[in-house]
Amino acid sequence: MNWLRYDAMCIGNHEVDDGPGLLARFFGKLNFPAICANIDMTRNPDLARVVRPYIIIDKYQLGIIGFITNTTGSISSAGPTVSFTDAVPAVNKYVRELRMKGITRIIAVSHNGYHEDMDVAARTHGLDLIVGGHSHTYLALNASEPGAGGAYPTPVRNLDGHTTYVVQAKAWGEYVGYVDVEFASDGSVAKLAGEPIHMTTNITEDADMAASVAQWRKPFEAYGDTLVGNMTAGVSNSNCLLAECEIGNMVTDAMLWARNKDTPTDMAIINSGGIRAGFASGPIKVKDVLLVFPFGNALVSLDIGGKQLKQIITGVFQKTNLVNGRPITGSIQVAGARIKYHTEMGSTNGALIDSIEIAQGTNGTWMTLDEGKTYRVATLDFIARGGDNIIDPPIEAPALLGLDVVVEDYFRQFSPITAKLTGRIINTSAK
Repeated sequence: MNWLRYDAMCIGNHEVDDGPGLLARFFGKLNFPAICANIDMTRNPDLARVVRPYIIIDKYQLGIIGFITNTTGSISSAGPTVSFTDAVPAVNKYVRELRMKGITRIIAVSHNGYHEDMDVAARTHGLDLIVGGHSHTYLALNASEPGAGGAYPTPVRNLDGHTTYVVQAKAWGEYVGYVDVEFASDGSVAKLAGEPIHMTTNITEDADMAASVAQWRKPFEAYGDTLVGNMTAGVSNSNCLLAECEIGNMVTDAMLWARNKDTPTDMAIINSGGIRAGFASGPIKVKDVLLVFPFGNALVSLDIGGKQLKQIITGVFQKTNLVNGRPITGSIQVAGARIKYHTEMGSTNGALIDSIEIAQGTNGTWMTLDEGKTYRVATLDFIARGGDNIIDPPIEAPALLGLDVVVEDYFRQFSPITAKLTGRIINTSAK
């Protein structure tokens, strides 16, 4: 990143996956500033020293404000020393501050989501442009292009009656967003042009960077090429946020198998957002596993009372944590449990649980979840610490094997693997 000579970096939620302490040390190694206006770091001076709300590029008399999704506290491992607020008041505050300094050309970089950025644009003053991320939205010059989530750029009328333009360039470096802006004398946009540039192999690599990357990758490639097993058919993660999915069943089976080797375990839960890719059919290598599970999460075992377990699962399907009342935007995959739910016509409040059953013993007998019983649950340290707002209050538990190691061992033990849907999560209202 230093090599690329960025002018500024917006913080994203995954920057906080290993906590604010590591993040502060990382930011201390950068030759450019990290910016975020809607993060409260008053209880974390180490991070506060290396994060600013905005910067000014003197050459262009340009102010750049950063902001992040206010759900970061729930979907990361931010911990108790930092918190995240609504972006709108923070942006308006720093627009006023920049204007008092004579800066009228003001843009923002965000990790907030495409539709959320449009909402920020409509409720703020003085922003000319928002360059966003988080929702991985592909925007196109022609908004009707297949696969496009909107127009590049998307114009939004702001509180000044001017246009704030919103852009985003999908994810993972597949596209590089390009915007050329001309400003009027009052700081508003006089002219704007640009498009997302698809980074195909037709674009020549930088030779020095390519040589360095090749050198850095050598030990990883040797490790990543280790064969661990085989899949009889490919599986995708594309539906895991919406329903039971084959790869979700496979990974939770692996989690339950790994914990049952040490101690009897009733069920396994993983957040669907932790499954970042699918597996192709055929040979599976370590690097394939790391592509699917890149976050370094580890298994934990939690003893959870039946009443609390029911509350946790119900909250996921109702999209609201029943303890703290905050939204749950993710979903789960399970092993050792069977969940039936239904959605009500016209409801926007998630789904209602019909039944939760837990498998008993090795014969697979299903028994209704007993609110008076304590269940041993295998899950990820991310979830136990409050990630995705699934569990509140967070539950402290020692980390066990890494999830990638568990999945690799599962492949070695049971290959070739055929992942299947088995009716673990059933929508009873579906026709």
